[in-house]
Amino acid sequence: MTRKHWIAIGVVVVVLVLVLINLKAKGGKELTVQVEEVGRKDLEMIISASGSIKPKRQIDISASSIGKVTRVAVKEGDYVEQGQFLIQIDPIQLETTVDRLEAAVESAKAGERQARYQLEQYKSDLRRAERLFAQGYLTDKEVDDAKTARDVGASSLESARQLVRQQEAQLSSARHNLQEVTIEAEMAGIVTRLNIEEGEIAIMGTLNNPGTVLMTIADLSTIEAEVEVDETEVVSIEMGQSAKVTLDAFPDTSYSGIVTEVGNSPTLSSSVSGRQGVDFKVVITVLDTILNVRPGLSADSEIIAARAENALAIPIQSLTVRREKDLKGYAAKTDSATADSTAAKKDKESSDVEGVFVVVDGRAEFRRIKIGVSGQTHFEVVSGLEKGDKVVSGNYRAIRDLKDGQRVKITRKAAKK
Repeated sequence: MTRKHWIAIGVVVVVLVLVLINLKAKGGKELTVQVEEVGRKDLEMIISASGSIKPKRQIDISASSIGKVTRVAVKEGDYVEQGQFLIQIDPIQLETTVDRLEAAVESAKAGERQARYQLEQYKSDLRRAERLFAQGYLTDKEVDDAKTARDVGASSLESARQLVRQQEAQLSSARHNLQEVTIEAEMAGIVTRLNIEEGEIAIMGTLNNPGTVLMTIADLSTIEAEVEVDETEVVSIEMGQSAKVTLDAFPDTSYSGIVTEVGNSPTLSSSVSGRQGVDFKVVITVLDTILNVRPGLSADSEIIAARAENALAIPIQSLTVRREKDLKGYAAKTDSATADSTAAKKDKESSDVEGVFVVVDGRAEFRRIKIGVSGQTHFEVVSGLEKGDKVVSGNYRAIRDLKDGQRVKITRKAAKK
């Protein structure tokens, strides 16, 4: 072997030694971390949403005919009973119409009576003609004429009856319209909106043009919070789940509620970036009494979408993700899977694994875990950990840089007993 060969071998050996020393130095470098012992906690998954409150039942009162408002008997904020008089629209024109149609009905009835009497006369004439024909005093044609007169009389009577029905129907409609201009409360409640004053003209609605909403009456005994929930969270909400509602008007008070409606149709909203956000309407029935409540007040809600009692729990910040290939012992595991193709191995190497770092004998070991309920500060651990395990809980930079098998030093500050 020549001198050049010995020099080359010596260079390779030196490089390998330096690499091994560097790797050993890295593997032995301690990283200061904070830990928390895995314990048991009661966890709640809370979904927050905003919206406004509204009464469970309210009605908008509109005009069913055009007319001048001559009297308004209530003001906004008044409590009204069912059947109480509210508004009067000028009835003169409708009263005139009713009087005219009442006269028309009487005239039609008189015509009906006349047609009935005429028909009776025609029937009597036909009977007499048939007797005379039997005695040979009348011809066939004279009897046929008597029958025709009777049939015409019967038709006239039926026509008179139809005219009476027609006039009575018009009179019934006119009387209904006359009753409608005297507006009474259809339900008991609070007048939450009053849009009309005496002297103004009330406009009735048409197919494509809504009429004037004269006032709104609301039953404030049952209040609902109507909130918008993001599409990623609405799938966790179900009927009957508990909730807490707070109002901007009363920030120091919260009210208990229950989910009574989960919308199936999305509501789209445009963001600054131009993308459409997809939300769903969720209705929460407030179980507590809200004093001095006003429909439309802004509301925030916290819906308890899931609960886990006495569950193994870890801090939210402890949960991290690592690539499969970066985990200790990965190469040995993949080499044993001889049936895997090269492409499958590459996919597995690049896949992400969710878990936490557990401190064991001064080193951080990565543990795959499965989480359940997501609380506000902790996750439920379904599998992968046991009570008393010390999981790395901070700081964020340490968790981000931590490697499987790395030596760690626990700070006393964050260790929990």
